Amino acid sequence: MNFKNLIILFLMTSFLGCSRDYKIEPQELPVAYVGKSYSQFIKITGGKVSEQHFELTSNIPENQGVKITPVDDIDGYNHIKIEGIPKYKGKYKIVINTYFYGRGDDKLTKTYEFVVK
Repeated sequence: MNFKNLIILFLMTSFLGCSRDYKIEPQELPVAYVGKSYSQFIKITGGKVSEQHFELTSNIPENQGVKITPVDDIDGYNHIKIEGIPKYKGKYKIVINTYFYGRGDDKLTKTYEFVVK
């Protein structure tokens, strides 16, 4: 293998090693219904979410009866749970912005529509 091919191989593996495929599931939230128990998990994969750089915003009223929380301390913010018994009909937004440990500027942003019928 000549020197030129070696450099090309090195550069290709360097770039491939730096790319990440972050995913958040599900893509859409199931519809919730007033007076019915609701439970949905959100899973973020592809890297460890940085708790210091995790931002979750929502316009769901506090008295709606629905809470959004991390599942546990071990998984941190890679697993989020939405649960409760909705009290009112409406359409709400849940926005997740996060960075990942050891990944510099790698960022994931996802906006969900949370519908209660």
